[in-house]
Amino acid sequence: MFEKLLSALPFNPSIAQQLSFYAKRMRQEESIRRIGLVFITFAFLIQFFAFISPPKSTSAASPNDLIDGGFSSAAQAASDCQSNLENYGTILANYGITCAKVASATTLTINSRDWNGQLWSEGRLPYNIAGDTPVTIPGLGYQIYARYLWGWDSPGTTSNYQVLNVTSTGGQTFLLMYACGNLVSVGFPQPVQQPPSLQPSKTTIPGYPQANSTVSPGTVLGFRIYWNNNGGPATDVSVDDPQPANTTFSNFSPSTANIAGFSSGATHWGFDSMPSGATNWYVDVYYKVNDNAPNGQVCNTATVAASGVSPIPTNQVCMNVQANVPPPPPTPKPPQPPCEQQISSENASACITTSKTAANLTQNVSNANGTTANPGDIILYTLSATNNGSNTVTNYIFQDNLGYVLDYSKITDTFGGTIDSSNNISWPAEDIPAGKTVSKQFKVTVDNPIPQTPTSTSDPNYFNLKMSNTFGNTITINLPPTPVAVVQSASTLPNTGPGNSIIIGAAVVAVVGFFFYRSRLLVKESRIAITDQSGAM
Repeated sequence: MFEKLLSALPFNPSIAQQLSFYAKRMRQEESIRRIGLVFITFAFLIQFFAFISPPKSTSAASPNDLIDGGFSSAAQAASDCQSNLENYGTILANYGITCAKVASATTLTINSRDWNGQLWSEGRLPYNIAGDTPVTIPGLGYQIYARYLWGWDSPGTTSNYQVLNVTSTGGQTFLLMYACGNLVSVGFPQPVQQPPSLQPSKTTIPGYPQANSTVSPGTVLGFRIYWNNNGGPATDVSVDDPQPANTTFSNFSPSTANIAGFSSGATHWGFDSMPSGATNWYVDVYYKVNDNAPNGQVCNTATVAASGVSPIPTNQVCMNVQANVPPPPPTPKPPQPPCEQQISSENASACITTSKTAANLTQNVSNANGTTANPGDIILYTLSATNNGSNTVTNYIFQDNLGYVLDYSKITDTFGGTIDSSNNISWPAEDIPAGKTVSKQFKVTVDNPIPQTPTSTSDPNYFNLKMSNTFGNTITINLPPTPVAVVQSASTLPNTGPGNSIIIGAAVVAVVGFFFYRSRLLVKESRIAITDQSGAM
């Protein structure tokens, strides 16, 4: 229409009035198209920001996860390894898994029953399911737990997981789970064998003359040789303590060292093996200063060796011998042998057995295990540790992870304990005498209302309407569900096609923009034509 009026204008000047009317209509159309362009642009920007910042799943991440919330790619897993996020690099390195191997790992989908059901998964919390075994990793400072992967399945079902497939330097297959970062191994996870690293030291036995003391002839001296193994397992471990001059061998004891395969001479001890990470193994030896010993020093240095490890000397311990000094105090009796568990373990707390009870104070139920708690109920937990050995266990620390308990409750009284950011409750270290039981307590109040957070896809026991916790034994308290609309949880969010929407939105904005600017151009050309025609007249 515009082109028709414009072409006829030179031959029929009266058409200028119609062209003016047309220009007014085009200005109105320009205003309408401007409003449309603004709204279309806003809609496009909203879709664009949704594309560059996609929504995240609301499924809860579990405190059992090695990486909170897992990872989305091999590159992200490798980055978590390199930054040692949540000690992830330390855990992987223990099994000979390098960050470079993680970066180049391939993605697989596995079933919990693959490899004939010999898949083991490692997480941060104990849960008393099939195969649940504590695992100590040097340098970690706490234990993690391994169990059969199929132990997480509901009866009669199996589960599929997306994993990264890596092979350790020791040749074992490991799988890193996308959903939680947890380590899955084919067979029980085997750490990479590092060479032994023995660190010996020497001191005196409590109750005997201390180093650099002045003693008289006839005094019995007691020396204690300690050693740690900060490397891999050691075999054929030997300890030698040459008899000092002017003394006579009196007695010896393997004390708390592992005596499996133990052999000894007067001043020699041998052990078949020493595990990685074993600490404070020691042997005791007693020498009597000869009656005719001259004034001077009696000095003693021991050595510790192992297969492939040359003898490593301890520090030197000396006594000053002088006649006519006051007699030493009565010689204490050698310590009693440790309990049977400690004989075959390097763990100083091997004689400690732990247990846990829970009472529902609101419902007046003394044993709340397996019962159902109501919103607002107060639960009293009691942790107990019994020393079954014949020696005092020193500096024992009560520590309990409440990750699954605090999903649905709040701590109301710790009775002197403290809670850290990882939901670990602990109390100051204390000694537990032989044959004694020490207990700690804390109270929690069940949330009201009870949260209805969807169960974690990486840990089916997280937000499963159960307050479960293991301290020696497992206590599980059930919770009633609150009637709510059914919410389904998926391991991945559905693909709603944000990429396609961005393309379509951009095309719509371009079309609307074209017609808007076309309207402006027609209005401008109409004004120019009318002005020119007025000048010509």
